[in-house]
Amino acid sequence: MSPRSAFALALGLAAWPVGCHDGTPSEDPRPAAADATPADPPAPATAPDVDPRDQYALAQAIMHAKSVREDLEGTLARTRADWIGRRYRWEMAFLPALCPQAGHCVALPFDHHRNPDQRIRQGWLPRLSLDAEQREAMRTACSGRSRCVIDVSAALDQLELSTEQPTSMTLTGVEVHGVRDAGPDESWVLGPRRPASRTG
Repeated sequence: MSPRSAFALALGLAAWPVGCHDGTPSEDPRPAAADATPADPPAPATAPDVDPRDQYALAQAIMHAKSVREDLEGTLARTRADWIGRRYRWEMAFLPALCPQAGHCVALPFDHHRNPDQRIRQGWLPRLSLDAEQREAMRTACSGRSRCVIDVSAALDQLELSTEQPTSMTLTGVEVHGVRDAGPDESWVLGPRRPASRTG
């Protein structure tokens, strides 16, 4: 091959498209541009599920369990297992005298006028697991109210329900949703008075 022919062949090879086979162009080897659409933001964390049952339903469950004559221990254990470890949202009365800066902080769980025909014969008072700052905030929110009703959600983490000890419970992770004055038809401290019987 003459030098002139070799030079012409080199020019032809240089002009041939890179990556072509039999005249068919190959796909662009460069990576495709990233999708400009932003990714969906992560879903917000959901609040813990709240069991819709209230303290009056718990009182009924305890009363029913203690009325069982056979397998009382087993019935109490099953009732406890059905309630403990769940989160509830209840309205209860708050008295500053029952929630000092140190020691147990308890709430009054029952409006005794809610259903006068069904007297509540249980005396348990839920303990609220609150730090000093939370106690002070609760006292401040209820200041100036003769009867303060608190709307709280909390987890029932401790429930003593046996034949050996009085019923007791502790609510943890307390979240206050609001406070209000007790209504004139509510009685959070004393049960409904029964008319005195007449003699003679």
